[in-house]
Amino acid sequence: MIKRKKINKVLVLLPILILIITLDFTIKTFINENNEYEDNTKVLSTISQVLDLNTVKYTYSNIVAVKKDKSINDIKIPFTEQSFIIKYEGIINGGIKPEDIHIVENTGKKIKIEVEQCRILDHYIDDEKLYVYDVKNSIFNKLDTNEILSDISKYKDEYEEKIIEEGFIDEIKVSTKTSLSNLLKNIGYEEIIITFK
Repeated sequence: MIKRKKINKVLVLLPILILIITLDFTIKTFINENNEYEDNTKVLSTISQVLDLNTVKYTYSNIVAVKKDKSINDIKIPFTEQSFIIKYEGIINGGIKPEDIHIVENTGKKIKIEVEQCRILDHYIDDEKLYVYDVKNSIFNKLDTNEILSDISKYKDEYEEKIIEEGFIDEIKVSTKTSLSNLLKNIGYEEIIITFK
């Protein structure tokens, strides 16, 4: 009889013990997952706020010769010809956007980040360094500043293609990797792996 009571007590306590172990494991897993999520959010927030995501600034000078005239049905209108040379300076900022950064692994000491893409973030013309030479105004036309900027914008895409061919994106990758690594080391990560798609 005594042995039977002990066995019954064990049988009653066993499911309770299993339930406690299961709950303990579930709670720990939930806490770990939440902490990891909060850590990732904190890391991404720190990167966005602290790191200058414009990692490469490229300044250039360019000269373009523009010739144009007005026409109706492909027939040139006399005395509407314009010919001028524009000298200007442009600034191209290259880098990454916060949404380009994905944390693949984060253990607290080791972090693996994948950067979706490096890109040209903005490209603008310095208005203070815009010069127009050899301007020929016709009887009917005046040279408009907006027209000049419109003419320049046609050459911006060409210039972007040119510097990309010369390795501008690779330069952004190197600079981005260095900036991210330095920031993550300062946060406390010992092993940092940064890859690019």
